[in-house]
Amino acid sequence: MKYSLFLYIIMIVPILLFSQDEEKILQAQKEAIVSLSASKGFSLESLNEYLVQKFGMPLPDLSRKYAADVIRLFQSDNPPTPITNNVQPETPPLAPQQPVSKFPVKENGNGPILAQFLEEGMSKRFHLIDGNIIQGTIIKIEDNICQLETAEGVLKIPTKDILEETAEISKRDESRYIGPVIKETLETISIRSKYGDVTIGKKDIQDMNRFHGGKMVPWAEEKKRFYRGAVSLTDIFDDPTAFPLEANAMYISGLSVGYGFTNHFMVHTSFGNNFNGDLNLRPLWQFYHENTATSRTGIAIGANIYSRHDMATVLANRIRYIRRKSDHLLLNDPALLNISIDQVMNLEYKRTFFSTLYIVYSKLWSQETGRGEMGYHFGIKTNTLPFMRDDILNKSYEWTNENANAIPFRIWAAFEYDLTKSLKFAAEVWADNAYRYRTLSEVRKDYVSDSTPFVLDAKNGEYRTVDVDFGFLYAVNDSFRIGVHFREAYFVFFWRILEL
Repeated sequence: MKYSLFLYIIMIVPILLFSQDEEKILQAQKEAIVSLSASKGFSLESLNEYLVQKFGMPLPDLSRKYAADVIRLFQSDNPPTPITNNVQPETPPLAPQQPVSKFPVKENGNGPILAQFLEEGMSKRFHLIDGNIIQGTIIKIEDNICQLETAEGVLKIPTKDILEETAEISKRDESRYIGPVIKETLETISIRSKYGDVTIGKKDIQDMNRFHGGKMVPWAEEKKRFYRGAVSLTDIFDDPTAFPLEANAMYISGLSVGYGFTNHFMVHTSFGNNFNGDLNLRPLWQFYHENTATSRTGIAIGANIYSRHDMATVLANRIRYIRRKSDHLLLNDPALLNISIDQVMNLEYKRTFFSTLYIVYSKLWSQETGRGEMGYHFGIKTNTLPFMRDDILNKSYEWTNENANAIPFRIWAAFEYDLTKSLKFAAEVWADNAYRYRTLSEVRKDYVSDSTPFVLDAKNGEYRTVDVDFGFLYAVNDSFRIGVHFREAYFVFFWRILEL
């Protein structure tokens, strides 16, 4: 039964996930678009003609996401207007006070819109009428010819061959800008608004649509430009990073669920422990953060707080430090393997309050090639076992005097590297005086077949103070991520199910 439930969860998650992308336009959105477009002079026929030209589909076929984009367009300071006499109206310059070179729009209502803002110093990707895309900087404009400096040399391109590029950007702080793109780097984009030039960090963008020659490129497609990987990690395998979940986002993984209250504070909980009567909360607070155009740094503290934790699990990780008083044999001695943890401990502490505390430092930076990020994480963790250490064993057993047993600790260092936009490599090394290595078969039985499903708490395994791990994480899309590595818990998945 437990195993079937686990398989059901694994199968239903992708089905629900992918179904989100197919949501059709709401009736309220249709009515809003028809009303807004009518106020701008559109008939239903001309509206559908406009939508097919811009989005490749008429009003009834729009998705909810595209419908929201259309509504924002009609509510903007520069809303679309219907095509009259089959001629596309010329868009007036947004900042005539600045030196620009203005060129007429191609006189074909169904043709692409040509560049209206070209000036020396513009540095970005230039989209051409024949489909070429050229990265470069304008060094001179003369006789309607742009001299474009590129990595391949100086190219001379007629201004009539360069498509207009505009952007509609919504930032995370809810500010919004619309205008021609005049400069772009891997980390920033500059647009010309009515009120001056604005430079926006891409890390601050909530949503962006671009228009190349009048054709819309939605944000979902724009993010395919690889300047930062899609797999953003709140933890590496089982150890946290200093980067919490973004504000108002919720996730579910194989062991826990979590919610980001702000960009610097999140709480998650192990649902397996909750189902077994051990209510728990795991807050993380990023108390220091620094973001630049090319890097981000954070320091966070966190805790795992359990209300009725099974202390047999905690002691099982430390049986090599427990010995029988009568003969000083360690509990991991073959002669004592038939003795259970419950026979060793003071049962008054079988279920009790327990917590861990940790601090972690993280730093990520963009690679010079622009292909994603790389970075590292350092952390140290301890727990509250020392406060009950003298009382938790019964009178027949005692702790050894080894220094390694005095204070529970885990120290880890992790590394991550974007191989592609969707694929990340991660590696970790740690020192832990309560770590046990277990095989995939042992972990699977612990997760689905014992008396505490969805909790990794079995007492078997090989003790190793120092060990390493590495693996790969893949972003199926913006919401669903899967991963594989070579230590417990071997397989991971992460599903962001809500973002307000």
